Amino acid sequence: MDVNRIVVETGGYRAVTPWEDETWRGEALDWITASLARRGLVSGGQVWARLRPWSVVLRVPVDEDGAVWFKANPPRSAFEPAVMAALSRWVPERVLEPIAVDTARGWSLLPDGGSLFAEVLTNDPEDVSAWAEMLRQYALLQRELEPHVDQLTGLGVPDFRPQRLAERFLALIESTGVLRPQERAALRALAPRFEEWCQQLAQSPVGCSLDQSDLHPASVLTGGRRPLGDGRLTGGGAYRFFDWGDASVTHPFMSLLVLGRVLGERFDQDQSARARVLDAYLDAWVAPGTGLAELRSSVELACRVAVVCRADTWDRVFPTMLLTTADRDAHIARWLRELL
Repeated sequence: MDVNRIVVETGGYRAVTPWEDETWRGEALDWITASLARRGLVSGGQVWARLRPWSVVLRVPVDEDGAVWFKANPPRSAFEPAVMAALSRWVPERVLEPIAVDTARGWSLLPDGGSLFAEVLTNDPEDVSAWAEMLRQYALLQRELEPHVDQLTGLGVPDFRPQRLAERFLALIESTGVLRPQERAALRALAPRFEEWCQQLAQSPVGCSLDQSDLHPASVLTGGRRPLGDGRLTGGGAYRFFDWGDASVTHPFMSLLVLGRVLGERFDQDQSARARVLDAYLDAWVAPGTGLAELRSSVELACRVAVVCRADTWDRVFPTMLLTTADRDAHIARWLRELL
């Protein structure tokens, strides 16, 4: 693979990733080439590299019009390749099957999954049905993974089940350097109440599962759903979910922290549509003795404590990143401050 035909994009982040290491870069490109050869594929054309504090991602053209995606994770999210391989066995219809994974080095190679959900959305009323179906399928994925939570933590996925989340909250309070003294004191004082919230969530009738933690339209593939000529989405088809580097094992409703805010912006003029979409997700957990009203209450509680999961993701970056500790801590502190 010709390194001179690689376009690098940093997004404005000041980060030193493994990509800057010539030896690492050569090994990664050789691994991609060898992995493709085992599938009878040959790379060709211009490669696009996206460098971020939390990943190195390459889009590699193959054959005539196809492409594959390489991803390298930092140490604290190096579990993602193993998780993707496991998910492709446990819930094959809901994720992409990797072409290859290197669990020791945190590398993965995925086929192109088609259009992102974000790319096919319009302002058409039909989008409400598309959102509802996407969230329904995501909820089913979480239900199907409930029996595998111990296996997931065994693969290295952070264990943020409600009983343990309070411990991480306390650790982040003490390790985050940019908190002002009065903020740190207020968060420490909040710790007993935070633990009570976690205990309430642990008593929820909903079991723990995998939380993608950053679910949004650009982390979902449309699968069989294709845009019509007028921009509306076709019916049917399976959505596929990816980007598990921020994931944790916790209460599944914590997935609605980020996604709920996206929905709030998209349907800010139509709260009934937003409620319909969220209820499509919650319907997967309706059971005898557990109705939508109780589940909605659990959503509010889960999204309140989920800010700790989001704060933790900013601790999963390449150790050599030039983003200063203060900048990193600022992101962590931003999420923790929401509890105040």
